[in-house]
Amino acid sequence: MKHLKKCLCILFVAAMSLSFTSLLSAEKRSAYGPQSKQFGAGLYLGEPTGFTLKGYPTERLAFDGILAWSFVDKSFTIIGDATYDVYEIPVKSSVITLPLYAGGGLKIAIHGGTDRPIVGLRIPVGVSVQFIRHPIEIFAEIAPGVGIAPATEFDLTGGIGTRFYF
Repeated sequence: MKHLKKCLCILFVAAMSLSFTSLLSAEKRSAYGPQSKQFGAGLYLGEPTGFTLKGYPTERLAFDGILAWSFVDKSFTIIGDATYDVYEIPVKSSVITLPLYAGGGLKIAIHGGTDRPIVGLRIPVGVSVQFIRHPIEIFAEIAPGVGIAPATEFDLTGGIGTRFYF
């Protein structure tokens, strides 16, 4: 079980490292994200509750991750998603933008008393408030999904959160 946890953490870090490439080559591309920042970190409150990271390697494509505790499943949960800003909700404001996003991802829940993690697919859909003059994002999402191992069953996660971009 210890080796499985290490492997899962390594996979998560590797997936999130794709987001860090945007930090290294920010001068070469046009700016995007809140206050033209491309990487953010913050809190995720809901099911599960924990920490969230998000990076924009392109203008509309983002990779995000959640490291959290599920109070429903009583498990440590790792979530990795690729999302796409499909539509920007029109607002008459020079302060915020409202991108609507959707995507796909993977959820891995590790129970303390068992050797087998729960693995599932998810489809996050949400809206975020991205401030133009401040490096802050507030978001709400819902993610229906399906558990694929050890059993096939419906799964629902979601929550609200905030990220600070740097």
